[in-house]
Amino acid sequence: AGPDKTGSEAFYPATGYRRHSTGALTCVGTHGYAWSSSSFTAGHHHAGNLYFLSGSVYPLNGSNRAYGFAVRCVRN
Repeated sequence: AGPDKTGSEAFYPATGYRRHSTGALTCVGTHGYAWSSSSFTAGHHHAGNLYFLSGSVYPLNGSNRAYGFAVRCVRN
C-alpha cells in the first residue's frame, strides 16, 4: 500500500540531508529532515525543522540554515 492520499496521514521518506561543510549526502535511509515554515524560536538564528529517525520524531528541531534539508510543499 502506498501513502494515504486522504490527508489524514503524511508520508516523509528518510532522505537524510546534505552536509553544509562538504556537500556530502548523510543519513540517507535512516534519518529524515524537512524545513518548517516556522522559525525554531523567536529571534533564534536557527531555522525550524522536522527531524525523525526510527522510533523517534522531533517536530520542532532547530538547525543551521545552511543544511540541505527537504522542503515539503503544503497547499492552503
